[in-house]
Amino acid sequence: MTESLDGQPIERDFSARSMEEQEDFLSQTWCNHCLEMDLGMVNPKEYETKERIWIEGECVKCGKVTVTEIVEEEE
Repeated sequence: MTESLDGQPIERDFSARSMEEQEDFLSQTWCNHCLEMDLGMVNPKEYETKERIWIEGECVKCGKVTVTEIVEEEE
């Protein structure tokens, strides 16, 4: 993974993921404001630090920021 010198998150290219992955990440969400799952998100931006990778977007229902953490499985 890449990390900036000051430890700030680095934006990744969410569109580089396969369409199937993008659709899964955008539909399988949890909104802390609505307290509901799988409402979906729009306007996704993917970020990474040394410790984690996540996608931030806006909840389809309420429009507030929602975050989905990505756990990449090792094969």
